[in-house]
Amino acid sequence: MCKKVICFDLDDTLYKEIDFLKSGYRKIADHVEKRYGLDASDVYDRLLSWYRLDENPFVNLNKTYEIEHPISDYLNIYRYHHPNLSLSNDTIETLNALQEEKVILAIITDGREVTQMQKIEALGLTKWFRKENIFINEDTSHFKPSHWSFDRLMLHCSEQCPEEDLSYYYVGDNPQKDFLAPNQLGWETVCLLDDGRNIHGQDFGIMKGYNPKYCVGKINDIIKMM
Repeated sequence: MCKKVICFDLDDTLYKEIDFLKSGYRKIADHVEKRYGLDASDVYDRLLSWYRLDENPFVNLNKTYEIEHPISDYLNIYRYHHPNLSLSNDTIETLNALQEEKVILAIITDGREVTQMQKIEALGLTKWFRKENIFINEDTSHFKPSHWSFDRLMLHCSEQCPEEDLSYYYVGDNPQKDFLAPNQLGWETVCLLDDGRNIHGQDFGIMKGYNPKYCVGKINDIIKMM
């Protein structure tokens, strides 16, 4: 019998990245309230508005409130804060169902290791994902669509299950980077369609090999595919 390895992207797949953005903006708003006596609710609303207008929220923050706070400090607060995040019921249902089926669960994600691990811990994902099955590409040369983390995961799984015939699935959201490597490696690839809240749009009109083999509207739709 073939044992399945189900690997997920993190941002905009297991949770919505906009929630991390909002959490970071709240931390920055609280920070400038304490530092400069500004109203945190007003600052937060303005930051979110500037983001939606595709303007630079941190530059606008200094200009609007006539302060000279280092932009680098805003960025550090945003990148390294302990976020307030939670999983959707659909995601919890999906992970519980897959765990019951005794599939191997993994994560491959790009980004700063500290930032990505704080998201993972805030979401409680280590309940389902063993730390050795979490691959964070901090080095930009290893960013998707590089094969680097996919090869490492396959090697790790084959070493842990030498007698098993393994089949691999990658579930992501971004056709520009998520699916090329696993497609080339013979994995099944599944795209979770944008529900209107994704940070990055989805472009399926790209080069051959970049598109997923399957698309689903909700994350728990993948249960039926297993």
